[in-house]
This record gives sequence, structure tokens and C-alpha cells, in this order.
Amino acid sequence: MRALHISIVAGSFYLWSEGSETDSLKQLKRSLKAIEFKIKILKGNSRDAAIWLPAKKNIPIPSSPLLGTVPDNKKTILRPFHTMARPLLIEEALELCSIARNGNIADTGIIFGDSIYWMDAVLKAALKLVAEERMLPSIIQRDRQWEARWVPVIGDEQQINELNDNMPQVCRCMGREDRPPDMGRRFIINMLLAKSIDAIIRNSGSGGNPKISHDSLHDQWLHALMDKDAIVRWHDENQLYEFSKQMADWSRPIDIIAGSPFNLCFRLAEPEDNDEWRVDYLLQPKSDQSIYLPISRLLKKAGKEIKQLKRFGGNPVEFILAALGQASGLCSDISESLKEKDLWGFKLDANGAFAFLKEYAGALRASGFNVLLPSWWVGQGPAKILGVKVKTKNPQMQGSGGLTLDSMIEFDYRASLGDEELTLDELISLAKMKAPLVKIRGQWTQIDPEQISYAIDLLKRKTKNEMPVRDLLAAALGSKKEAGELTIDSVEVMGQLKDLMDRLTGRAEFGMVQQPDGFIGKLRPYQKRGFSWFAFLRKWGLGACLADDMGLGKTIQSLALIQKEQAAGETRPVLVVCPTTVVNNWLKEAKVFTPGLEVMVHHGSDRRKKDRFIDAANKHAIVISSYGLLHRDIGFLKEIEWAGVILDEAQNIKNPETKKSRAARSLISDYRIALTGTPVENHVGDLWALMDFLNPGLLGSQAYFKDEFYRPIQLYRKEDAAHRLKSMTGPFILRRMKTDKKIISDLPEKMEIKDYCNLTKEQASLYKAVADDMAEQIRDTEGINRKGLVLSTIMKLKQVCNHPVQFARDNSSISGRSGKLQRLEEMLQETLELGERTLVFTQFAHMGEILQKYLQDYFAQEVFLLSGSLSKKKRDIMVDRFQNDKKAPHIFILSLKAGGTGLNLTEANNVIHYDRWWNPAVENQATDRAFRIGQKKNVAVHKYIVAGTLEERIDEMIEEKIGIAGMVVGTGEKWLTELSNEDFYEMIKLGSEAIGE
Repeated sequence: MRALHISIVAGSFYLWSEGSETDSLKQLKRSLKAIEFKIKILKGNSRDAAIWLPAKKNIPIPSSPLLGTVPDNKKTILRPFHTMARPLLIEEALELCSIARNGNIADTGIIFGDSIYWMDAVLKAALKLVAEERMLPSIIQRDRQWEARWVPVIGDEQQINELNDNMPQVCRCMGREDRPPDMGRRFIINMLLAKSIDAIIRNSGSGGNPKISHDSLHDQWLHALMDKDAIVRWHDENQLYEFSKQMADWSRPIDIIAGSPFNLCFRLAEPEDNDEWRVDYLLQPKSDQSIYLPISRLLKKAGKEIKQLKRFGGNPVEFILAALGQASGLCSDISESLKEKDLWGFKLDANGAFAFLKEYAGALRASGFNVLLPSWWVGQGPAKILGVKVKTKNPQMQGSGGLTLDSMIEFDYRASLGDEELTLDELISLAKMKAPLVKIRGQWTQIDPEQISYAIDLLKRKTKNEMPVRDLLAAALGSKKEAGELTIDSVEVMGQLKDLMDRLTGRAEFGMVQQPDGFIGKLRPYQKRGFSWFAFLRKWGLGACLADDMGLGKTIQSLALIQKEQAAGETRPVLVVCPTTVVNNWLKEAKVFTPGLEVMVHHGSDRRKKDRFIDAANKHAIVISSYGLLHRDIGFLKEIEWAGVILDEAQNIKNPETKKSRAARSLISDYRIALTGTPVENHVGDLWALMDFLNPGLLGSQAYFKDEFYRPIQLYRKEDAAHRLKSMTGPFILRRMKTDKKIISDLPEKMEIKDYCNLTKEQASLYKAVADDMAEQIRDTEGINRKGLVLSTIMKLKQVCNHPVQFARDNSSISGRSGKLQRLEEMLQETLELGERTLVFTQFAHMGEILQKYLQDYFAQEVFLLSGSLSKKKRDIMVDRFQNDKKAPHIFILSLKAGGTGLNLTEANNVIHYDRWWNPAVENQATDRAFRIGQKKNVAVHKYIVAGTLEERIDEMIEEKIGIAGMVVGTGEKWLTELSNEDFYEMIKLGSEAIGE
């Protein structure tokens, strides 16, 4: 294992590697080759460098426990060590940071030091300054030569302060051998930003021939600004001095603005008693942005405002004049206002105000000025946007198949402004005003004259208006569908379509359907409601997601619908796609509840292919297959016109880019059903693929969904977007929980107990080393790479809490090294004495293997282990024995992914979560292997938590947390990556209560 680091000397980057090898140049070569960073490493382009590192007994302390043992005793001294370092050009540094941030370096044996992630932040800051054009050209004298350079104009002091606070010590460890380096942090940052910005701009140009001479000093300087060596070659030294003085005078106003403790603000005010708009000039102290002072009073040097400004320092008058001078080049109205004696601002008509809103406000903001705009413009108030209202005519049902998403519906258009309709005469009157800002019924709003024209044309059309039901439903439920150049903001439906909307939105009840003939058994009331809901949506050709808790009988409700359809004359088969572990469950339940239906299982190497499959499938009512075969056999699966397609454990298609998800969406059927206990596992993005399978196009394209819902909800936590998404998806998702006594009252009690365990001293030492090391890395990392580090850190700490052997994977002894394992021994001893059966869940297959081996030796009896590597045949035998054989093992260990869904293990009445998934929905699904219909005993659920560690703190957060996905349905899982660095470190640090006596 080797680590890469970057150190800074005189504003240049030096790359070196840390490891156990003595030949540091060869080590550096190997490291870069492993991560495919293709730069040349030669003796000629590398240098012998002295690096000052903390050491103990003349041995450098590893920067990470992955590189060696970090001593417990922190008493160290700084000592110089020699290594070979390779200087990096800016473009090389950018590439390296990109590899660290985004590259896949698994199995390379390389880790990136904190310095590389910090350097990435510096380069991002430099790129941001260039993108915002926050740099100035300059000319400086250095070593008796004049150079043309680009210098940064720092506006965001907070970002610079963060870089200063987060700079790793290794960045400043390289220097002379006789004394440690002492270069200041802020000096390093300023120098790096200046060098980086200069190189970025210079590399973006074409450069030029340095031998070409120019007729003027100014042209020679412009040439040098883009030339590689930056030297201004000019024969007259006096002219160079004079030119540098002129450049200093030119940049002085900008320096004044950048260094001032004040902001200049422009506030657009609405007309009061006339049609005049105002832009007021205000001064705002940077340290107290709640204060806005009129500039006109400050320039008169009178009043309490002048006294108020003294505590902020600086020269406000000089700043005001310099800032207005700069702003005048961005807005002609500001330029004209400077000719007036009273510098208060300027007046505008409606067209001028609109131009200020659309053009000048953005340009002023981009240049660092504060711009205050009316709330209705920036979306903070009751904005009214010109749109259209759709009023449908009475649709007719289309045969026995019902109304489909592709059925065309006739309608009329109405113009609307918010909740109010605008007549054609009103629109024509607005068009005559030719003003982009108008006041309608007491509210100022922007109405684009072109949009008014579009609305007039729309209302004047004599052609028949038609739209697919899919688009009408989406618009009525909250989607932003368009009618030409305008947005449909409301839908008014009639007749049967109104009945549909009333039932979808809950304004009216859908009718209960009688249990079909041929269905054996009696549906419970909530199951009858679910079956009737299926039938209601099936009638209209709409897909449905039944999101009942595990154990409430989703399979039974689906079978009831299939039986009803077959009894009504349906002859086409229904395709059921489910995980391999559940194939046998579907087959058995179909035989029990719908014995009159022919069922075919499409699974295994001897399964029918192509024409043989198609012939056989058409002779059966139900065809059961697995997700693994869905994409492999999609070529002939999609040749059948299925009556319906049912996806069990439908979270399997949540990633729309996977082959199985694409295959599912390509199937042809009259109706589609998704069965899942967790419609939203990780984030609301899971919903798109699910809904696109059920009702294609309802949520728009994937890109539209990301812009309208995923980013606003997941990234910015916009409640309005979450509510809109819920209104669009809610009618097609039926969610019931068995803990709700209104749903089911004939299950025994489920008792959940949290068992707090301790760490052994060995575990505590490992935990602290991993937490301290990874917390430092994460602090200086951003974006997707940071999320990866957070999840990786959590995974490693969970392994340490489980057992040192799992973390180290060294096959060493097991006994006495884990507090959790000691607690498990005690609990299993008690349950075995009582003759009870126990399920033990772990997230890790390797941990399951460790537990199985140890517990079999400890208790001298067989222990079952179910993981993903087990064949379906062995799995079925194991489950059948556990359920029906009194002599079968009483301990059943299951990996959470392989055994968390689709199994009926009601013979167990104890459930132990050895480690936590930290997704309540997933954990509850695992618990439901025992706590489900058929269970006759109270179920005790034990959740192991190591006190004083991230396990205890995350559990507390889960108890308090309201997940963003909960606004829609279900809960999220990866929300831990959204914690701030400080909160993350507080969560993972080791508490004193963690270590057992």
C-alpha cells in the first residue's frame, strides 16, 4: 500500500509517494502507473527533496493505518527525510485531482493523501474565479525582467478562509534539510491561486511566437499575457516603469472595491402612485448585511448614518465613487445618473424596469454587487404566470379495455393568470399595452408580450384540440405540461374522466369488487380493498404499485386480480417477475389460492427458449420468471402480448440504466403492477423508473424528472416539489403498514429491543485509528468522491464494531475479541435453552461465515447460513427444514441482501440484527421474515448497537430524522452522506463509553 502527497514550495506543486520501499523514485513511478496517471518520471525531471515528518525513533509515522501501525503514544518529533519529488504543471495537477475525485482506484494499492484533495479545492477555487472573470491583467518586475501576469480579484473571503483552515500540514512539509519550512498558510494560498489562474488562462490561449516584435509596448504586453514565458520584451525601461504605474492606477478602483468592508446594493422598487419605477443606491456593511443605508445621505456627510459607519472602518465615500464608476460600465442608466447632483439612484418606465430585471441585474450580481428585486420576480411571493387552462369534453369509454394512457381526449383552452381566467378581450387589451410588466388586479407581474400573443392565437384557433390521457393526467396531477409556448397550469375534466380523477385523488371512493369465483380462501378487508384498487386502475388501463408491508399478502391480492380477469374471459398470460428466492413462493401460493389457473415457471438452464417458450406461455394463465432472466430472455419475452406484467420486489428496477430495468419497461402488456415494500429505498430518484414502468411518460423524461423533482427535492429539499411529486405519484401507490391496527389486528405483538454492546480494547484501538484517519480525508474532499469516502468510512467502522477479523480479513482467532459476539453468545444460549428459533441478520456475507463457523463450534450444533452464493435448490431445502423439521437447526444466519426479502420463516420468534443497515424500511423487511401472517408467537427483535460509536449516534438520528423521501413515500438510506464535515466527525468519533471493562 502506498500513498500520494503534494507539497508546495515557492508556489509550485511537488508530487511524492509514501510507502515502505527505499527507492522513492521507483515507488513513485509504480504508484502513478497503478492509477494510470501518465506523466514521465525521470531523474532529470525530479528532485531530491527534504520532507519534515513526525517521527518516532527515527522512523516516520505513517499518515494512515493502511500504511503501517500508528503508535498509540503521540509523543513525536519532526525530522527531515529524503524522497524524490516530481514537480507538477497546472494541467498535470488538474488531471491528478480529477483521478482522485472521480477515478476508480480499487485494487491499485494506492491511497490519496489529504493534500491532493485540498489541492483539488484550490484548483476549483481558481477555476471559479476564472469562470466569474474575477482576475485582472498586470505587469510586474521580477529578477530584472518585466512579466505580464494575471492576478486574482478575491471576492469570496469565506472560501479562502476555509482553504486556510483546512490546509493539511503535509502541504508545508517540504523545504531545506537544516530547518523546517515556515511559509504562512495565507501566503501559500494567495500564491497558488495567482499561479493557477495565470496558468489556466495562459493555457486556454493559443500562445504565440516570442520572437515576434510589436510596434507598441501595449501590444507587446498583450502578447505576453498569453505567451508561455510571460516576459514583456521591450527596449525602453522608462516606458515600462510608466506603463506599470498606469496599470496600477487603472486597477486601483477595483482594489478599493475588493478590499472594502462594504457592498454596493441596487434596489428595484415598484411604482406607488404613478408608473415610475425606482432603482435606489444603498450601502451595506459586509459584516452586518441586515443594514442598508441610502447613499445620498452618506455623500452629504450628514445624519446618524455617518456615525453608524465609523464602526465598520474603511472609507465609504471612496468606495461608493469607485463602485459606482465600475457599475456604470455595466448599466447605461447608472452611467447617466452619475451626471446628477444628487446620487440617490434613477427612475425607469415599465420597459426600463423589465430590462433591468432581465439584463442588468444579472450582470451587476456577477460583478459582485448586491441586487434587491421584488419578491414576485425572484419566486418568494405570489408570482402569477400567464398559462393556459384545459377544459375537457366528456370522454367515451373505448371498449372493454377501458380508457388507456394513449386515448385521445377533446378539450378547449382557457387563458389563466394564477387562479383567475383571462378572457380574449382582456388579452387583447394587454397586448395593446405592449409592456412586459403590468399590474393586474392589484398584483404586478411579468407578462411577455409574445406569450400574450401565443395565448390569443391559442384561443382563436378553430381546430379541434386533442391530447392523450397520459398528458392530461400528468397536467391535472401537477406536471408542467406545455401547450405550444405556454404551460398548462390547471385541468378541468368532465364525465367519466372526472370520475377517474375524483377517485385517483381520493375525492371519491372506488367501488369494492366481489372476490372472484375460483379464488380459494377469503380476502381480509384490507386485501379486498387492495384487489379492488387493482381492478379500478386496470379498468382505466393504469399501472399500480402496491407498497404494503411484507407479510400483508401482496401476492394474494395480485392473484385475485388475475383470477378475476381469467373468469371474465381473458386468455392471455400474465408475466410475474420476482427474485429467485421468491419464485417458489409464487408457485405455491398460486396452487393454494388459484388452483384453477395453469402456472408455468420459466427458470433454470433447462427452461424453454424462443418459439417453445412462446407456445408454452400462451397455454398458461401465469408465467413466473426472475429478474436475472428478464434481460437475458427479453428478446422473446417482449414478443408476447401479455395481459399483465407484475414485478414483485419491484425495487429491483429502481436504477433506470440497468439492463433489467430497461427490459421491464420494454415489455408489452395491457396493465402493469409493481409490488414492493420500499418504493423509495435510497432517494426519490428511485420513483422515476418505477413509475415509467407503470405509466410510461407520466413523470416525463428522465432529464425532466431530474430537473423538476430529483434535484429540488434531494439536493435542495424543496417541499413544494416533494408535494407536487407526491400528488402525481400518490394515486398510483397504495401504501399500508401492518402496525396500523386499522389494517390488520390479528398478528401477535412485535417487541423491539435495543441491545447496547461494548468494544474490546482491540476494537476501540482499531476504531479510533480508522475514524481519525478517514475523518481527515473526508474533511478535504468534495462531491461524489466525498460521498464515497463517507460510505467507505461507515462501512469500515461497522466492520470494526462487528469483529476485528472481519475488518482485517486475516483468519485469526475469533473468541473474546468482540463485544457484540459476546452478547450474541449470551442471548443464543438463552433462546436455545427455551427451545426457540432465532434469525440472525448481518449486512456482510463474510461476517455471516465468521458467525457460522464460530457458533457451530461454540454450541456444537449445526447453524444455517443463507447468503447470495447459495443455490436456489439448497436455499429451498434449508427454508423448508427450518419451517417444518423439528430437528432442524434453531439458529439461522442470513445476509441481509440475500435473506431480507421473499422468505417465510415464521417458526422463528427471535430476530437479531447483528449489524445495522440503517434503513428502517430494509431492516423491517428482514424482520418480516418472522413477523408476518402465520406467526403465532410474540416476536422479539433485538438490534445490536455499540455504545459510544457511530452505531449509537446514527440510531439516535434515525429516531429523530424525517427523511426527505418520506415526503413522497418510504425512507431514504444514503442521507448520511449529506452530513456536514463537523457533524460527520461528531458522529464517528469514539466515546469513552464504548470500551467494556
